[in-house]
Amino acid sequence: MWLVQTKFDISGQRVNEVSTERLRRGRQHFLQSVIVSVAVSKLAETDLVFVQSDAKINSVYYCENVLEQGLLPAICCISNNSFVVHQDRAPAHRSHHTVA
Repeated sequence: MWLVQTKFDISGQRVNEVSTERLRRGRQHFLQSVIVSVAVSKLAETDLVFVQSDAKINSVYYCENVLEQGLLPAICCISNNSFVVHQDRAPAHRSHHTVA
């Protein structure tokens, strides 16, 4: 099971692929970006887990809000409790608190 976390603009495109001018055009107020996490496997993918815009993503936030409340219940259902999680090397993903 691969966990993917990235920033998207409100239209669904990756932030680095979107022109800032295009986002500003015709909007008085807009959300710059959102951070989402999703688990993907050959069996299925989970629903998107949205990270709060003002959240500091450390290992505690990641474990409690992203994994425990979002991804792990869905991963367990999809995989019948038989899975291995692969994550990138982001600090919140590799901290002692997360991998313990």
